[in-house]
Amino acid sequence: MKLGARLLVFSSIFLVMLPWFGYHFIEKIESSLLQGQEEAQSMSASAIATVLNGYTGLFDIDEHALYVYPFKQSINIDGYDEDWEQLKEQFTSYANNSFSLLLANNELVNDTQYLYVYLKITDKNIIYRNPRYSSLDSSDHIRLEYIDEHGDRNRLVVVTAAQGSISVYEVKEDWTSWKNGKHVNLVYGVWRETGSGYDVEIRMPRKWLEPNRRLSISIVDVFGENERNIEDIVSTHILDNDTLNPLLFQSHEISSVLKNLSESDSQICVIDKFRRVRAVIGGQTLHASLCHAIDRVSESLVNKVLLGEEQVRRIDDEGETLIVAARPVYDGEEVIGAVLVSKNSRQILSRQRDTLNDVILATLGIFALVFISLLFFSSWLAFRINRLTKQTASLIDEKGRFISHVELSDCDRSDEIGELSRGFSALLGRLNSYTRFLETVPRMLRHEILNPVNTISMSLQNIRQRSDSDDIAIASDAIKQLQLIVSSLTEAANIDEALVQDEIDEIDIAALLSEYVDNSQLKHADARLRHIGDKSGVFVQGNDIRIVQLLDKLKDNALDFALPETEISFELDVNQDNKVIIHVKNEGEYIPQEQLDLLFQGMISRRSAKTDIPHLGIGLYVAFQIAQFHHGQLKVANRVDKQGVEVSLVLPLSV
Repeated sequence: MKLGARLLVFSSIFLVMLPWFGYHFIEKIESSLLQGQEEAQSMSASAIATVLNGYTGLFDIDEHALYVYPFKQSINIDGYDEDWEQLKEQFTSYANNSFSLLLANNELVNDTQYLYVYLKITDKNIIYRNPRYSSLDSSDHIRLEYIDEHGDRNRLVVVTAAQGSISVYEVKEDWTSWKNGKHVNLVYGVWRETGSGYDVEIRMPRKWLEPNRRLSISIVDVFGENERNIEDIVSTHILDNDTLNPLLFQSHEISSVLKNLSESDSQICVIDKFRRVRAVIGGQTLHASLCHAIDRVSESLVNKVLLGEEQVRRIDDEGETLIVAARPVYDGEEVIGAVLVSKNSRQILSRQRDTLNDVILATLGIFALVFISLLFFSSWLAFRINRLTKQTASLIDEKGRFISHVELSDCDRSDEIGELSRGFSALLGRLNSYTRFLETVPRMLRHEILNPVNTISMSLQNIRQRSDSDDIAIASDAIKQLQLIVSSLTEAANIDEALVQDEIDEIDIAALLSEYVDNSQLKHADARLRHIGDKSGVFVQGNDIRIVQLLDKLKDNALDFALPETEISFELDVNQDNKVIIHVKNEGEYIPQEQLDLLFQGMISRRSAKTDIPHLGIGLYVAFQIAQFHHGQLKVANRVDKQGVEVSLVLPLSV
């Protein structure tokens, strides 16, 4: 990872931590707000429960009461349940699903005088009323029994001759004959057949049930088109002492007691000991509600409260979080009900979310500002470093020699990059001076050494003419070796300048190699040299003298390292990439892998035995420079077919 990227990454990590800390701080604020709201609602619930302790008679209701659901939508009596859609889950089944019942009280101001009844009856064989049978119980029918305002029982029979509007008659105690033979027109309903039986939707005046509010409904199944006998009667009446089912409406008395305690953004729900909802006050702004259009609240929510424990809980309902405080209502030592005060946390947390949004926006602004600043600074810093790198690299060529005067930018800056530039400049200046000194050493040595060597050589020749001493011959050989050393050093030092002055022509490398091998065989009669490949027709761009010089270096190394009586081959190969390759192979010792990459650097020799000719390891260095001059490559590798070494010269063919 580059320096600028590192700076951006590490800086971004610390910047991202700022909103993270802010988020956790806002979370703590949220927790404190919710805890405060829970305590406030708990106090409200306790106060309401204390008020209701004086109205314990409002909770005196039997467990088997028929619950009348509050309904805020207009109901059309047509025998279909579309108007009851929101209450479909609240049907109460009787006698193994023989029939299902749902009661509703419309809360519209102009419709509160009616009680609505919806019945779903299972009956595979429906027997309709036939005028030939005078008895009212000679067909499938519905019995309604209620207690009027005088405390008297009244009985109504619902019958029909076919689908459509029902007929309602007031009957005697035997349920078989009417009292006056007239239809009860104030009770209206529709009978509709279904796949499993029939549905009946009924509307009756609510005032008939006041003030006792007791009603029982029975379904009578008649069998036989001719016999018309009663087969089964299923009733909601399951109480002892022949007592009718009490009707359970939400209590207006409780609502009137608590109406001054309600808040627009909170909801007060009062339940009895059977978890039935008795009153719902407030909460008009809540989208979610614990007590809307249901007869019982969740058992898990109030089971501990009805045992006398105070509860405060948070509930997720319809995507909203409700804070619910629940307190029991007592009648002496007995728990007769509970008060639930629920409030949506939306309003509480709206301020917290606004604060969090402000923190996020401010953080994003700071983050963007710092990010842009860091991006600009890191880009400027990376630009200066890259410029210094390019300038430093441009001072030295591929061969490690200085090609221009040492002059770097940013040397006049006082920052760290300026100090680095000044350090590089001073270091490169000293290195340049030392390199120039080393480049002049071979010429200087040649001039300074050859003069006394020539003088000594002439003196030794004069002495040899007058004497035949062996010491004189040894001294002469040493002088020749010294001359060869100086020549080799001078050749290596001046090879680059000499190559620049050479002329390039198109040469037949195949013919040159064939002729070179033949001449070398004549020169080295004891060696076995062999040419393999084409002998003409392969052309390259180059200088034939330099190519021969390169081959001499490779041949000399092959002769020095080849085993006696082994063959040295010169193979010419033309590949498909418009390249010509000359392989010089000998048999001998392997070269250690760690030394293969160092052979072309110069002043490295693997010869352990002393010879008459000095070897400084410069030959392969000169050969490598000649190969590069011809846009070629020189490679050394150990042979894979047999023990030995293979040197490959790769040159591009002429186009």
